[in-house]
Amino acid sequence: MTVISAALFGTDWQPRLPGGAELLRECAARGWTVVLTGPGPAGAPALTVAAPGGDPVRAALELVDGAPAHAVVVAGSVREVLAARRAGVPCVALEAGGDAGGELWAAGAVEVHRDAAALLRVLDDSLLARPRAFGPVGAGTGGARNG
Repeated sequence: MTVISAALFGTDWQPRLPGGAELLRECAARGWTVVLTGPGPAGAPALTVAAPGGDPVRAALELVDGAPAHAVVVAGSVREVLAARRAGVPCVALEAGGDAGGELWAAGAVEVHRDAAALLRVLDDSLLARPRAFGPVGAGTGGARNG
């Protein structure tokens, strides 16, 4: 399962980030169940946590009976990275959300990329390469990347 911040992608399926729509579609095509936190875009290949409250990652996991060991969060803020960390879910962060890379790393992001387009360029070496069935965070990914 991939939990993605709707704040990064907008609410009307007009992604704010270069490569945003492509990233959502590619995650879905690779077998991820994509869950957007916040009001999701119409027609998105994703489920949406409409009112995530204070814990959007746990709400997303509950929505699809997901386990933290089988999930990855794509976040754009320190607040979202910390929410992923509290839920025990590894986080791929995008600087395009507004927070700097160093802040995202310090908050606990496993990977930090400039934006969705940069993440797409290295997707095969990312935690999002394919859904994880088991194993430690980062297993078989070649480690963290900074796109």
